[in-house]
Amino acid sequence: MSDWQEIPKHLNRRQFLKITAAMGGLLLGGGALGWKLQGGPAVDTIRQTRTLMGTAINLAIVTDDPQSGQIVIDAVFAEMERLITCFDHRRPTGLVAQLNQRGYLLNAPPELIEIISQARRYGELTNGAFDISVKPMLDAYRAGQPLDAAATARLSVDYRAITLTGSRITLEQPGMALTLDGIAKGRVVDGAVAILKANGFENILVEAGGDLVGTGHRRDGQPWQIGVANPRPQTGPAVLHTLPVQEQAVATSGDYMNYFNADLSRHHIIDPRSGVSPAELAGVTVMAPTATAADALSTAVMVLGRFEGMALLEQLPQIEGVIITKDMQLFQTKGLARSEITSS
Repeated sequence: MSDWQEIPKHLNRRQFLKITAAMGGLLLGGGALGWKLQGGPAVDTIRQTRTLMGTAINLAIVTDDPQSGQIVIDAVFAEMERLITCFDHRRPTGLVAQLNQRGYLLNAPPELIEIISQARRYGELTNGAFDISVKPMLDAYRAGQPLDAAATARLSVDYRAITLTGSRITLEQPGMALTLDGIAKGRVVDGAVAILKANGFENILVEAGGDLVGTGHRRDGQPWQIGVANPRPQTGPAVLHTLPVQEQAVATSGDYMNYFNADLSRHHIIDPRSGVSPAELAGVTVMAPTATAADALSTAVMVLGRFEGMALLEQLPQIEGVIITKDMQLFQTKGLARSEITSS
């Protein structure tokens, strides 16, 4: 954990915290700030915006003690920035960049060891549909190189060739390079939530770029309401479904979030086994106990497709999901169907 100031305990159960960003497939409902706590004193809303992970993070906290509220904001941002520094391969002097350049990293911090270990487990669980060593293929794909270049890069892609020995990380294949983009954002959100929970905050909604965690409830005592955005809003309503979220994480992956051509057939998610973007799905939203899990699984299901992806979600405990195909058919796990999701 990073150094951070302890939040005064008399505020712990009187405040709601909400972090929002340009939401990649999720829309918040009923979570507006700037209200007076029932039966309590008038409160202020303290807001601050910073750019993290390439997106604007807008943090707001409702508090009757502005000084302590600012401590909360600083603590959450500090933890998010610390984790991003640890996980971001784009930083030339960062740990992941060093690992990619050298093929090994000594004295890796526990957070990096942990997330790579988790990523390897998701690689195993998905039979390689989720693979953080996909970076060489993704780089070739982004650059518009021919398929034979991607095929050559494929020789360097294998999550099983990532070795963890104590605090040492080794990439066993020549030319290997890692990207944690499919899992790190969720871990950053989980880190922000951990700071808040450690100080007694209970009613929390933390979101960054489409990954979020909701705990407790809204100001009216109802669950947080999260809308699943329409991947093709020009064809219908902006929100396709509403998910009540309590003590859960939600993440969305989609072909419309970062794409390379007008028909969305080439986008930032590629199948590590073929080197091209999967052609069947437009969006996947996953609910899980942690944002780390939801992030990785939504990415993996985009690659696996409707049938194999749904089979994976159904077999995992405490996991639910919504799958949207490119022709706008919507499918949901049995648990969500039983809970009668409210359709927009």
